[in-house]
Amino acid sequence: MKTKESYPSLARYWRVFLVQVKNNFVREAVYRTNFLTMMIVDLIWLGIEYTLFAIIYANTPTLAGWTQPQVFFFLGVFFSSDALFTTLFQRNFWNFSDLVNKGDLDILLTKPVHPLFLALTRWMNLTAVFNLFLGLGILIRYADEAGFAGGSRWFLVPLWLLIGVLAALLLRFAFSIWIFWTDRSWALSRLYYQFFAFATKPDSLYPKVIRYTILTALPFGFIGSVPARALLRGISFSECVGITAVLATFALINGVLWKKGLRRYQSASS
Repeated sequence: MKTKESYPSLARYWRVFLVQVKNNFVREAVYRTNFLTMMIVDLIWLGIEYTLFAIIYANTPTLAGWTQPQVFFFLGVFFSSDALFTTLFQRNFWNFSDLVNKGDLDILLTKPVHPLFLALTRWMNLTAVFNLFLGLGILIRYADEAGFAGGSRWFLVPLWLLIGVLAALLLRFAFSIWIFWTDRSWALSRLYYQFFAFATKPDSLYPKVIRYTILTALPFGFIGSVPARALLRGISFSECVGITAVLATFALINGVLWKKGLRRYQSASS
């Protein structure tokens, strides 16, 4: 049950978040060419994915039960979800190792808000918001052709995008937290991006073992594939329970590792 004291706390977190947004906006305004650079890079990446599937569908009407418009709808969902994650969290994980190795975490531990909140929201990539609108544009463009029911189901789009962002956040954190026990996390970061490649395709395209893995132990399928499938074809109650259980398990394990890593960090710096 929430107490009266919890609301000022939530308001304080919101104010801190807005300050973070303001600071990052000022930083982005200084480096305006960064916006154009990232826009061009992401357009090239999207163009490659689009061309790949266009070539495949020139030779077959369906691919593992997905038509061409449905795959492009999936790309819109995936790109939107990834853009949200990139905007809010990605840069923090690029700097995550410096928090531990350079002792920058000491500053966050003295603040009146949870240090993990600051560690995950301190840096934002606001230029990636363009990619969010691009992804939503693709999603909307192919919604009818893909068989999306529309109507009230449009209200489910933000929910499933947030689930995709949450999955990406938990996975990225799970690969980054080991910096407390290693000097550098570059190897694990590279491993993360190797697995991330599985998120760029619908899960049904993969063999059963890989598909089971990216829907359970390493739920990269939750970033784009499961949300797109849920929006187009619906999802059963058992699948909802499974998604909730997997994400909750990852959140619990990440929380335990954070606390253990924090104790190790404190003992190392004392």
